[in-house]
Amino acid sequence: MIPPFANSGVLPPYVGVSAADGAGVSPYRTTMTEIVRALATTPERVKLCRGMLDHRKALRGLGVVQAVQWINGSFCENVEQTRGRPPGDIDVVTLLARPADHVDNAAWAALVTSNLQIFDSAQAKTNFGCEAFFIDLNGPPEQTISQITYWFGLFTHQKVTQLWKGILQVPIASDDALADLQVTQMLTPQLLGTP
Repeated sequence: MIPPFANSGVLPPYVGVSAADGAGVSPYRTTMTEIVRALATTPERVKLCRGMLDHRKALRGLGVVQAVQWINGSFCENVEQTRGRPPGDIDVVTLLARPADHVDNAAWAALVTSNLQIFDSAQAKTNFGCEAFFIDLNGPPEQTISQITYWFGLFTHQKVTQLWKGILQVPIASDDALADLQVTQMLTPQLLGTP
């Protein structure tokens, strides 16, 4: 589920009568096709969706199959209306279990350092349009809890205004193939028979 933007231009932090109702609070569990349908509304947004789908595919190609991603940033806001510009990237935090063949620390470190184009935030932004961050669920519990609370607190508030806002959550194993087809059709309108 992706609720409509609030009047402030952000996803609401909850829907319904109260934030105490767990069924209607952020992060909103969704799918990639729902993200494309709701947020790929301009050519810039479609290109960002393409990059995010490619980034997700690259992660799965490395064996990251047990993970969820928190999706946020200006991509999840109506910045065209509130700031007069398209979103510049997609902010993504991936909460992941290490691949089975890279569970030990040395193997995991080797996988990350040999794939910095995926794991390094600056490189991922250049290559995929995703400012990508990661929470290693195989790490020490205290560190994992600290990282989760940090990123959740950061993602659920606007940087400048401190406005409370909602975020999206999508599993790494979602309906990406269908979302990929939707994005491909949007990027190549001649396939749809339109000018």
